[in-house]
Amino acid sequence: MERAKDVLLRHITPPPVDGGKDGATAHNRSGAIYHLQDDREGARREYEAALALDPANAAALNNLGFLLAQDGAFADAIGYYERALAIDPVGAMALVNLGSARAALGDLEGAFEAFGRAVAADPESLLAWDNLGKLSMVAGRLGDAENAWRSALAIAPRDARFHLSLGIVVAGQGRLAEAVALLESATSLAPENAEAWGQLGLVLFGRQDLGSATDVFRRALSLTPEDTKIRHHLSTVLLARGERAEARRELERILTIDPDNVTAALDLGVHALSAQRPEEAVARFDAALAAEPMNPRGRYYRGLSLQMLGRADEAAAVLQPLAAETSSKYAEWARRQLGEGLDRQSSATDAQ
Repeated sequence: MERAKDVLLRHITPPPVDGGKDGATAHNRSGAIYHLQDDREGARREYEAALALDPANAAALNNLGFLLAQDGAFADAIGYYERALAIDPVGAMALVNLGSARAALGDLEGAFEAFGRAVAADPESLLAWDNLGKLSMVAGRLGDAENAWRSALAIAPRDARFHLSLGIVVAGQGRLAEAVALLESATSLAPENAEAWGQLGLVLFGRQDLGSATDVFRRALSLTPEDTKIRHHLSTVLLARGERAEARRELERILTIDPDNVTAALDLGVHALSAQRPEEAVARFDAALAAEPMNPRGRYYRGLSLQMLGRADEAAAVLQPLAAETSSKYAEWARRQLGEGLDRQSSATDAQ
């Protein structure tokens, strides 16, 4: 069913416009209508017509910059935002857009500067506070992210997005009980938000409340059954509860949804290996390594599986190159495994 806004927009025809600043304003409004209809060419034509009549139209400059940013032309977009801000230095929307474009180009400090100016220009701008919170999370500045989202929540206390974001950042700082309360608020305000349920499940798992985590992950999956990440979290919790068969079934469901899911294939291989089924384990690891040949976890456990099958030479051919690497814990484990094998051989020789 089409949304009412979409039906309305399809029947809106931008009005004819005259010249001068009033004409520029009308062209900019027409451009916004085309933009909402996703008629990018029409929008650009109207924004450029507005600027031809009034090069100092800050709204048209910002809108044209936003259109370019949507097309990935971030450097060009920044030029238009800066022109808009030269005319209106406290234009909060242009400042937010400038910050987003700078962040997209990897200029995080420039993005922080723009978002900081945006919240100073309009302390009630939820968009500015939210973007500042997200950028702070990306930069690992969890305290700043928390402050930004608390500012947003003070403006919109019933907005589930900010309860969710705060719950995530508070959990990241180790305050799990507080995070649970925030995430429970998010799920209460937006009970159909699968992400909120998923994040709540993760925090409950972190608190070792395995029963509640299981229930919450199942609730999340009732909303988004194809979400393989949430399903994988559920399999991990089930394994921690000792429900190995059910954990395995969840991993199998992941492969039904996404046959190329390497993590699920590796987990099933480890399940098989721990259950003393090395042939099945090798098959699982072979499937995973076909997709990611250098995956250190898959190589390590494949080597162990081959050892369990008595195929020592093949196992050594897998473990020795891994042991020569230094980039993962599995390389260290491979070195230990090979060292233990040599120790066993030496003991056997001495005994003879």
